[in-house]
Amino acid sequence: MIDWFVEGRTWAATMNRIIMLNEDLESQMRMYLALCPRYRIEIAENELTLMRLLRRKKPNLLLLDAHYNRFAHNSKSVGKLVEKIKRKYNHLPVLTIISGEDEEVGEVLAQRGADGWVNRRVEIDDLLQRVDNLLQPRRSFVENTYRQPQEAMA
Repeated sequence: MIDWFVEGRTWAATMNRIIMLNEDLESQMRMYLALCPRYRIEIAENELTLMRLLRRKKPNLLLLDAHYNRFAHNSKSVGKLVEKIKRKYNHLPVLTIISGEDEEVGEVLAQRGADGWVNRRVEIDDLLQRVDNLLQPRRSFVENTYRQPQEAMA
């Protein structure tokens, strides 16, 4: 990996990290290809690797498949997972991925703590805009934190 230097920090340190758990491989690949030029993307294969990645990588955003099939097999729900993640990582924005016309599912998950949802077949520009909007407050805070001491010295 090449490190680019920006304002005394490496480029890798300035990129926001996104973790994605998406069972639909086609939409996962589309989202990955759309987001990877701007963000560092980590793919979780299941709930266990998701929780491990959340602990180790400290992401700025989670993209979570609302229709993750393995939850139906072990009597868990995505809603419970969203609540668990928000309890442990309350600062972490969670954007759920819904399929088709399932906006009801998106609304229910928003009531349980998700910060929004995107359709599985979302247009790339819409996806980038939603992700940027969720990450913008964090980016502004980081930029202000790094620039404040320099401005105070001037």
